[in-house]
Amino acid sequence: MNHTGKTVPINWIGDTEKYIVVPRIEKRRVVKKLKRLIKVKGGCYFTQGVPHGIIDFIYRAVMKLGLRERKLLFSRGAVKNGSRPTSNMVEVCELDWDLGTSFIIPLRRRYGSTADFIINHRRYTLRIMEIIVLSGLLKLVKNDKSEKWRSAMAAAVIALGWAELDRGDPPGVCRAD
Repeated sequence: MNHTGKTVPINWIGDTEKYIVVPRIEKRRVVKKLKRLIKVKGGCYFTQGVPHGIIDFIYRAVMKLGLRERKLLFSRGAVKNGSRPTSNMVEVCELDWDLGTSFIIPLRRRYGSTADFIINHRRYTLRIMEIIVLSGLLKLVKNDKSEKWRSAMAAAVIALGWAELDRGDPPGVCRAD
């Protein structure tokens, strides 16, 4: 199926053959890595390791957050918080030469892994990868908010809908397990 124009059908995921240089921190120094982008949906580009199931979720979140005009690159890799490896957050960095924003999703995190959360006194089972990716996207829109606020808002949006984002503060969110 070919795609032309500004409107992208929701079930369309295109193929691309582009490469991009992404900065990574290895042994306390910045190293440039060449990444091959193989999937594209709107202004979102994806590498080989990104689960196919999360591509539609990312595209819908980008549209809802008003990030349509930005080029966003999603890949899998090692994510560190300080000097320690983590699987509970995405790494977000602006690329040189206005090439876009890179999101590195932890390689250790499986798409199907879920956790139980208590939101507004009700129990919800949510995919952790969706929460951390949405939290990373919220960082571009709500940079003045804390990481804890963005994670709680991401969980609330996934469980209760996008109207939660307009209310300002997230409802009470805590992990049940």
